[in-house]
Amino acid sequence: MKVPKVVLFLEDSRQYGRGLAWGIARYSKLYGPWTFYRDTPFYSGNKKRKDVSWIKKWGADGIIARDFEFFGQLLDLNLPIISASAFIDHTNENLIEIITDNIKIGHLALDHFTTRGFKHFAYCGFKDMPWSIGREQSYESILREKGHSLHCFNSSSIRTSNWDKEYPRMNKWLKSLPKPIGILCCNDDRGCDLIEVSKEAGFKVPYEIAVLGVDNDSQVCELSNPPLSSVRLDVEGAGFQAASILDKLMAGKKNQVRKIIAEPFEVISRQSTDTTAISDQIVVDAMQFIKQNGKRLIQVTEVTHAVGCSRRGLDEKFKRFLGHSVFAEIRRIRTDNIGQMLIETNLSISQIAFQLGYHDPDHIARFFRQEKNMTPQAYRKKFSTRIAALKNE
Repeated sequence: MKVPKVVLFLEDSRQYGRGLAWGIARYSKLYGPWTFYRDTPFYSGNKKRKDVSWIKKWGADGIIARDFEFFGQLLDLNLPIISASAFIDHTNENLIEIITDNIKIGHLALDHFTTRGFKHFAYCGFKDMPWSIGREQSYESILREKGHSLHCFNSSSIRTSNWDKEYPRMNKWLKSLPKPIGILCCNDDRGCDLIEVSKEAGFKVPYEIAVLGVDNDSQVCELSNPPLSSVRLDVEGAGFQAASILDKLMAGKKNQVRKIIAEPFEVISRQSTDTTAISDQIVVDAMQFIKQNGKRLIQVTEVTHAVGCSRRGLDEKFKRFLGHSVFAEIRRIRTDNIGQMLIETNLSISQIAFQLGYHDPDHIARFFRQEKNMTPQAYRKKFSTRIAALKNE
């Protein structure tokens, strides 16, 4: 049988490109094999990018391209192609694209900030990136529906030549914002920039300015000081789906899917948002108690006894500062703990139930489904792609 040849134009310096490649490789391992040509600009200096005729000469059967300056020339090759471009806002209705769900990113960000008591919100992005503009618009729409306004700052993504001008602009913008404030950044790199400017301006991160990125590139996030919280995207799942669709196209089969979603599914919390913008010390103490005891089946009465407040009084405080009851906060923390263990461990549902104090695995399954609208098994299958890949090795 002929082994398909696939050209990959995917950057490997960031988690998004690496995650897509990981998903594509997993598909090839299961349903291939495929032969890949990977663009390696570090060694080649992009010499092959200006002339794409070599792709036909090599006998390529398909292409998956992230960022490619001469994308139009790729389309002229009339090969099956899937785009994951960050720089080009495509107008070709027939082009299959890998995109992110900006609405869900906005909801995750807002929930992350509001559960920490923030009342003021901002966005920091790039004015020359279509995906950044889309995230800003989606976030602003969500906030408007909730009765909030959004403070925005945008500049060019090309930092090297104009950082000396952008730095004072960002500094001035930060000083004009109400405090404390939660700021969603278009990606992790932007989040790191914002943290550095915030510290230079004399603001305490996360106590005055809490910063949240997107992509959860662990290397970028952990090199930040303080470490950056970030929205995690299922780029590996998107890469796997892209490879599956490309496989059909290369076999001459029809495909109805035009948008492949790299779905956001959780916020990885680090020090850059590890705070509560709440002035009521009783609420702060109650939240800390719930978080510290999140792996026990605690009751509301335990929380009220710990902070010395009546249930009615504590519920009123929670609804005033967080918009939900004490019981709802307990369920939220419990659901987060279950989800984290499903994704980051290979423990069975029964083992997770035991570790979290449940005596009946069916109980934890019913509870999780009520909160997430999917079973624990479905959640694990959907989001723990890296664990699944390790199992197949």
